Amino acid sequence: MIFDKRSLLLFISNALLLHLMLMINSSITFAGFNLFVLGPIFIIAPLYLRADQFFITSLLTGFWVDAALPTPFGLVTFLLLTIGSFILLIRLRFRAEKNFHPSLLAHVANLIAGLTLLYFSVSANFADFVVLLSTSFIELAISHLLLLFVAPWFFNFQRSLFSIFETKTEPESLPFV
Repeated sequence: MIFDKRSLLLFISNALLLHLMLMINSSITFAGFNLFVLGPIFIIAPLYLRADQFFITSLLTGFWVDAALPTPFGLVTFLLLTIGSFILLIRLRFRAEKNFHPSLLAHVANLIAGLTLLYFSVSANFADFVVLLSTSFIELAISHLLLLFVAPWFFNFQRSLFSIFETKTEPESLPFV
């Protein structure tokens, strides 16, 4: 098949997660912090799709997130392609059909993306980055606590979309057990 339906389903579910994150952030402005739970968008596409379909999904999702977040344009797309390519290379080591490995990968991807976006949001001065990191530590900690609940729900939501739309529910290459 030239175009895998799962690519479109993953893009739509990633856009939904971004929209939900932005809605929650706009509703908790009185608290003075923002949640960052974009880690799950990095995970399922490289674990489930072929390389060409992963590339299409990552480009679409990355441009969508770049347009929605106040970051340098192309940074999230670059992060999606970099982290996703690394996961794509070693995906035989992970059990994608369960939630344990994808959730751990989501936490790592969320931490890498959060720190990278935090670094590029300042003027690329390391002293400003350390001060901002010390004040943003609470936001990252709360985001990772929320990610404990969001990531399994999101992965099950994506898998249920696969089964609802009658697409292949297994990854392209399962690990050898």
